[in-house]
Amino acid sequence: MDTVSTPIRTTIIFGLIGGLSFMPLAIGFNTVLPGSTAFCLTMWIYLAIYSVLLIKGCGQKMTAIAFPLLIALLTIIWTDSATTSLITAAGVLSWVRSGICYPNRFTKRVLAEIVLCVGGGVLIAGFAPLSVLNWAIAVWLFILIQALYFVIFENSIIEQPRLRKDPFEAAREQAENILAAGL
Repeated sequence: MDTVSTPIRTTIIFGLIGGLSFMPLAIGFNTVLPGSTAFCLTMWIYLAIYSVLLIKGCGQKMTAIAFPLLIALLTIIWTDSATTSLITAAGVLSWVRSGICYPNRFTKRVLAEIVLCVGGGVLIAGFAPLSVLNWAIAVWLFILIQALYFVIFENSIIEQPRLRKDPFEAAREQAENILAAGL
C-alpha cells in the first residue's frame, strides 16, 4: 500500500521538528555568532529546509529556490535586525510557495499569503517570545499557521496520482471493447 505525503502533513511534522530543534540550534549558534545573527541564521535554516520540502513536493527544480534563499541570507548578513530578517523570510516563504511551487490563481494565493504571514506574525508578536523556549513554541505556532495554506487550497494542490496504464493492458481492454461491440 502506497502512502501519499501531503503538504499539510509535511508542514505539521516539520513544525514539530522545528520547534523541538530550535533551542539546541539557536543556543549552539549563539555561542559563535553575535547578536541576532544566531537567531536569524536558525530561522534561515528552517526556511531553507521548508523550501526544499515544498519544492520536492511540487516537483519543481531545486535551483528555483536558490535566488529567494540567497536574498534572505544576504538580508541576515547585511542587516543586524531580526525584524527585517523575519519579514524578508516571510516574503521568501510566500514567494517560494505561491510563486514557484503553486503559481496558479495568483490573486487568491497572494491574499492568503498576506493573511497567513501577517496573521502568524501578529500572533507571535502578541505571544511576545523573550526566551529561547518561547521562541521554539512560536516557531511551531507559525509553521502550524502556515499549514492552513494547504487547507485553503487543498483541492488545487493535492492531486490524485495519475496511473499510467500498461500498454498491454490498454490493448487488452481495447480488444475486449471491440469484441463486445461486435457481438
